[in-house]
Amino acid sequence: MSMSPVNKMQWLIRRELWEHKGMLLWTPALIGIAMTLLGVLMTVATIAKTKVRTALVVNGQEVSWSAIFNTRTFSPRRAEIIGNVANNYTYAAAPLFLALGFFVFFYCLSALYDERRDRSVLFWKSLPVSDAQTVLSKAAIALLVAPLIVAAAASLTSLALVLILSGVLAANGIHVFAELASSPGLYLGPLRVFGLLPVYCLWALPTVGWLLMVSSWAKSKVFLWAVGVPLLVLILTVWVGKLTLTEGDINWIQMNVIGRALLGTIPGSWYLFEPQLLSQVPALAQESQLTRFDLFSNSWSSLALPAAWLGAAAGAAMIYAAIRLRRWREAS
Repeated sequence: MSMSPVNKMQWLIRRELWEHKGMLLWTPALIGIAMTLLGVLMTVATIAKTKVRTALVVNGQEVSWSAIFNTRTFSPRRAEIIGNVANNYTYAAAPLFLALGFFVFFYCLSALYDERRDRSVLFWKSLPVSDAQTVLSKAAIALLVAPLIVAAAASLTSLALVLILSGVLAANGIHVFAELASSPGLYLGPLRVFGLLPVYCLWALPTVGWLLMVSSWAKSKVFLWAVGVPLLVLILTVWVGKLTLTEGDINWIQMNVIGRALLGTIPGSWYLFEPQLLSQVPALAQESQLTRFDLFSNSWSSLALPAAWLGAAAGAAMIYAAIRLRRWREAS
């Protein structure tokens, strides 16, 4: 009994997760655990250090930080601090998001090359699975599955760090857990992270397509081909820009063509490719009610730029080329 295309794709994705579970599953989990342990040590050390010191001296009497933080006059400032923590605590997992860029980059780089190098491609081609399904399953891992895993690990790590911080503060007389738990930002934070996955997918598509195409084509030294060709083009564009005095156009090519071929897998890379997005953040930040939505709304607004969709189309074309190259390499 033959499997449906959907079942085949699910099976292929499970196969990729099984073959690369060390990089795709265990590494994000270990980074999250290491960040949590480091956060515990840093928080305890900081609180212990500030507990020894007094916040200020009034009429010869020492006033502790907990006394100041729990006063009524400090209440508005206290609510503002707690609100900022609740709305922005997911940023604490930035190392995991940065690691995602490296995971996806090196996964795509080896996805099709390794199976040719160890000849396992002959076994997989003996199964009733097409080249298109195989390549698309690898693209799905890079663009959807790996970001979902890292987003889940980042959300859990960020939440653990906030809970640890509130626990250590409570041990020192500053009780903020109830206020944190009642803040909508605590629950919306992970939803915003997952809500940015479509934006990440579109901006990462050119890099994923380029790496899969090189991985499908290169016979050896796949890293040098994937990185060396864009760097060579970069040198040539700089040289042409100096000769023709068209550095403005050359800079656009460098960022939106060469940069997106190598850096698109890094979350937030759209701010590198389109710096004008950053100019919108201060305007939004002037209104405190919108501050927490800056990154989310700014990132989605990047999809209104033609460069996002042109790059996505180029990435899709390169994935198609990777499918054709995989078929041609083994046929020849």
